[in-house]
Amino acid sequence: LQLAACRELRKMYNDAGVTIHIQKSGFGRSDEDIEFNFLKAKALGCTGITLERNEGMAKRLAPFAAKHKVWVAFHNHTGNVPVMDKRDPILEHGKYIGYNFDVGHYVAGTKGKSPIPVIEKYHDRMVSLHLKDRTAKGGNLAWGEGETPLKEILQLMRKEKWTFPADIELEYRVPKGSDAIKEVAKCVQFCKEALA
Repeated sequence: LQLAACRELRKMYNDAGVTIHIQKSGFGRSDEDIEFNFLKAKALGCTGITLERNEGMAKRLAPFAAKHKVWVAFHNHTGNVPVMDKRDPILEHGKYIGYNFDVGHYVAGTKGKSPIPVIEKYHDRMVSLHLKDRTAKGGNLAWGEGETPLKEILQLMRKEKWTFPADIELEYRVPKGSDAIKEVAKCVQFCKEALA
């Protein structure tokens, strides 16, 4: 019944021109719970399931990911960023282990380092990007006001013909007199101008 509801939800979104490429929900402890999460992702049409970066979960989920050909996409916050001085060991657990890479959290978590080298190094394991503008001190700002090289990231993706999704995350405070829809529209316009 739940999988049928997921398929209906997928159809509703697809009919509106929206693809659900990644989903997040708790995995549970049993193999059956984990299996169900992968079936749910497939019913929604997702290429990946996202969760916080966790070595133990990478090892546990890798066989399910390979079986279903659905990515396990680890999301980073400020303190759990991909390894750069060598190949990230979390990827060694399976070929369907990758990243739901948050470029703004990376800038804040590394005190101002560019996320571009991470994207270049691991582009073959990027399931999706989270786009937001932050500062090295951690503040979320309107796009173009922080230190995250959003324009350069978008231009690099176009130049290299990388097709993983780059999702707009509206995490800065919505200004008085505006609303989330208007602010997302500004982010979309930023992307269009960056790629003009």
